[in-house]
Amino acid sequence: MFPQLKRRAEGYDVLHIHCCSGWGFLPAVLGVTVGKQLGKRIVLTYHGGGGERFFDKHPRLVRKYLMRTDVNIVLSGFLANVFQKHHLPYRIIPNIIELDDAWFRIRQPIQPHFMCVRAHEELYNIPCILRAFQRVQQQIPKATLMLVGGGSLHEDLKRQVEQMGLSNVVFTGRVDNSEIVKYLDQADVMLSAPKIDNMPVSLIEAMNAGMLVISSRVGGVPYLVEDGVSGLLFESDNDVELADKMIWITNHQNTAHNMVIKAKQMVQQYQWASVKNKLYVTYGIHS
Repeated sequence: MFPQLKRRAEGYDVLHIHCCSGWGFLPAVLGVTVGKQLGKRIVLTYHGGGGERFFDKHPRLVRKYLMRTDVNIVLSGFLANVFQKHHLPYRIIPNIIELDDAWFRIRQPIQPHFMCVRAHEELYNIPCILRAFQRVQQQIPKATLMLVGGGSLHEDLKRQVEQMGLSNVVFTGRVDNSEIVKYLDQADVMLSAPKIDNMPVSLIEAMNAGMLVISSRVGGVPYLVEDGVSGLLFESDNDVELADKMIWITNHQNTAHNMVIKAKQMVQQYQWASVKNKLYVTYGIHS
């Protein structure tokens, strides 16, 4: 991969590397090595909620490459704190999301129609959502849950739904990004229960669409969703607390509605118009 990347990189001025933890750090090794050999400007964006654990485990490896970039980008204050802990330079520039105001719809009232748009993998803890939904459905039989996505646990989750005797649960399978807005419009509340996370785009898209977000309080999520202001947070893997918040929404419509409006205002910071000047400076471009 080194010679192939080197040949391609010769014709460019800036190498923008995207990496994360584990084997996801390999692009940093490749990109920084090639960028230094060619004398290019090196910009690196570090993604993922597993950064703290990875940095603590491999501090020498991380410093070897992240101290040789021109700019390191993190997406929120969560990873900024990790970089500070390891005395690494960084700059906070959030994700760029193309958001269409036409997606936005006020739910009046907010119905117990829940959705989760996460991969069906252990990290995203869909079973916690199923346990919470079981509690909710005992009190609100008409409640619905749509699970958008696929993954290695997809069939296991289907079996769990059957074993738990849940009704009104729909599995859509994987959905193309261009089609996701059609599914967002079918639900009122977005659920997310990951054990580790940084800045999930699915939550930003939900907030932009007028959905109320309930997420586990992990990683960078509290920098994205302000508890009680732009959404609701619960402790990781606590299905009892999650269920309580799901039921709370139906009984506190005005407060929930205000959270939706606040969330819509907050997501504007991820638009290209808000981010572009920060990127221009990072790339060394003067607009």
